[in-house]
Amino acid sequence: MVAEIILFIAGLVLLIKGSDYFVEAASRVAKGFGVSEFVIALVLASIATTLPEVTVSAISSYQGNPDIALGNAIGSALANIALILGLSALIMPLKVESGAWKNALFMVAVTLYAGLLMYDGTISRLDGASLIVIYFGFLYYLYRKHMTLEELPEGGRGNPKRDALIMFISGLVVVVGAKLVVNSAVTIAESLGIPEVVIGLTMVSIGTSLPELANSLTATLKRLPNISVGNIIGANILDILMVIGIAALINPIRVDHTIYTFTLPLTLLVMLILTGSLRFTGRLGRATSAVLLTIYGYFLYVYYFTYSSGAP
Repeated sequence: MVAEIILFIAGLVLLIKGSDYFVEAASRVAKGFGVSEFVIALVLASIATTLPEVTVSAISSYQGNPDIALGNAIGSALANIALILGLSALIMPLKVESGAWKNALFMVAVTLYAGLLMYDGTISRLDGASLIVIYFGFLYYLYRKHMTLEELPEGGRGNPKRDALIMFISGLVVVVGAKLVVNSAVTIAESLGIPEVVIGLTMVSIGTSLPELANSLTATLKRLPNISVGNIIGANILDILMVIGIAALINPIRVDHTIYTFTLPLTLLVMLILTGSLRFTGRLGRATSAVLLTIYGYFLYVYYFTYSSGAP
């Protein structure tokens, strides 16, 4: 057991550090080729911070552990808002730009769609493909609406080839870390008699959300609330569309009953609270933060003290 816990922690370290190097290198590559800062912040940041969830879920699905694959995606989306934004707004109210709620509403819409796909108890390969197509459609929409190419400086910026190599190597580090996390999580779950879905929804989802936590808290302390909130919304959209989509494309996912009847509705609830707060107040205040953190505390209580103990 001790060895598995050490491997789990080591895997998380590789996931987090690998993602950290990945996002830094990706940003330098984008700047080196003159891509706008908007695209770097909105797309690359969320992709990099969600890379652990994508990798963990893909490997989990390939190894025949769909509970961890789906549970990690939904659990991460819940943790991103209820825990991470909850803590960030508790430190300092987050006032964001007026149109931010529209992206939050899109996040709610794709989560509802994913819920519809889960209704028959299985997310098929075709369902997974549709989620991936929606994400690329979202990227195309962002490209058409927002992207502008800056004038490419002479010789570019930095060394794009070197940074691309760093991206590749850090991506491999993330894969190795994800494999360690999945394998050790399954072993720990079996040793303690805890269902895999509980491990995926809590320990793994929180662990793989640490990059988002670090980014959001740092942005909050630097008084950059748009980055803090925007990164979370972008990461959640990726969680729902790409994390679940890729996992289902690799291997159809059998939906755990507790995810569909408890975790998904709770995730939609915190998404709606976030969207409503941004729409009607333009900010995420401490009162809303307290509500979000309370909901996450209730989520942990139910899974650790009710479901995992065998209570219905």
